[in-house]
Amino acid sequence: MSAPADDNGTTGSGPAQAGTWIACGQRLVRQQPSLWYGMAAVYIVLGFLLTLIPFMGHLLLILITPMLLAGVIWGRAHPNPAEPESAPPLSSAQALLQTWVAQPTQELLRIFSHEGRLFGAVLLGIVTLGLVMAVKIVGYLLIGGSMISGLTADLAGGTPFITFAGMVLVAGLSVLLGMALLYSVPLTVLGNRQPLDAIAESFSACREHARPLLILVAPFFLVYVVILVAFANSHWLGYLLTVSIGLLALPLFIAAVYCSYLALFPPDPSSPRR
Repeated sequence: MSAPADDNGTTGSGPAQAGTWIACGQRLVRQQPSLWYGMAAVYIVLGFLLTLIPFMGHLLLILITPMLLAGVIWGRAHPNPAEPESAPPLSSAQALLQTWVAQPTQELLRIFSHEGRLFGAVLLGIVTLGLVMAVKIVGYLLIGGSMISGLTADLAGGTPFITFAGMVLVAGLSVLLGMALLYSVPLTVLGNRQPLDAIAESFSACREHARPLLILVAPFFLVYVVILVAFANSHWLGYLLTVSIGLLALPLFIAAVYCSYLALFPPDPSSPRR
């Protein structure tokens, strides 16, 4: 289901634009809560299962995430005519599984039934994996891993200046990477861009609209940092926050970013809907 065309927040101040996009995302989630929260739950469970695979688990999750996100974006832009506008009555366990598991899983995998879009999504996943790995390699070389591990090393008596400089560099690279990837999926599957062109255009859009996008991303980034810190202290606490706060924040973030994409990249009415 598309966001309303008249309230995407293309004008106004940065806070007003960000607030409009978040409100738009809230409406999308409230229209189909079982679908959005079901997709988030399926993704979180899949991510947990993949992390059980030594070394390769995180890499596989990074690789397939753009493909799964492509299914979400494609489904919202091209809703299934047979898709119900509201969840059916949950009168049985079968209806519950259908509403909260089967349908969300089908939406996540929806891009795999569109051969014309699948190639771009797969290629984007490969490029994304390469870029993320490049940033991770820099992090391991300079601070021994993530930002949390860098802080731990600093507190444990590492070289403060080198650790701090490495953390600043990794943080900067991570921000640039986030700018490059924010709109890469919708630009690839909806905008018909090649993955590298989509990445470059996403970066340009984030640079041009830095203030509202920073306000949009900031609260969700704070949730991400809280979960990372929780995992650094206790895996059980990290999992608890992931399935509670993370489960609530993830659908809203994806929906709000989708609304901002529609505002910054209005769909071309003359383009074919395939």
